[in-house]
Amino acid sequence: LAKLVFNDKRMDDLFPLKMWVCISDDFDIRQIIVKIINSASDPSISVVHQESINNLDIEQLQSRLRHKLSYQKFLLVLDDVWNEDRSKWIELKDLIKVGASGSKIIVTTRSHSIASMMGTVPSYVLEGLSAENCLSLFLKWAFREGEEKEHPNLVEIGKEIVKK
Repeated sequence: LAKLVFNDKRMDDLFPLKMWVCISDDFDIRQIIVKIINSASDPSISVVHQESINNLDIEQLQSRLRHKLSYQKFLLVLDDVWNEDRSKWIELKDLIKVGASGSKIIVTTRSHSIASMMGTVPSYVLEGLSAENCLSLFLKWAFREGEEKEHPNLVEIGKEIVKK
């Protein structure tokens, strides 16, 4: 859902700067700042410039991040967030709240506590598919129409995969 919003052409008109950063389990504030700076930078920037960013200390990185985001209206997606350390999130939020009015930050997570910790608006919880719908989707991608009847053993394996 976040990817659909991010890639929607209307977002290009609303947000001159769009950034997508995958966070995952490793919440290293320095690496997250580097990822945001890289995401906010022109993709044609040389590898040498990217390497120089990696050599900056944390204060220099924070300054560079504030400079990149200051007074710009941006959309930032922090994807796949797992870390529940409130102090780290407060530190990051303080760094990225420098954008222009109307800037938006979307956080994707499976954790209700992270969603409530991050949000100023209620979180939107996506419910998972039912087992039946999940299997149906799996079979549509794994087989051509009707082909699953020829491979009942693979369908059984698919059922086990879907349970997970």
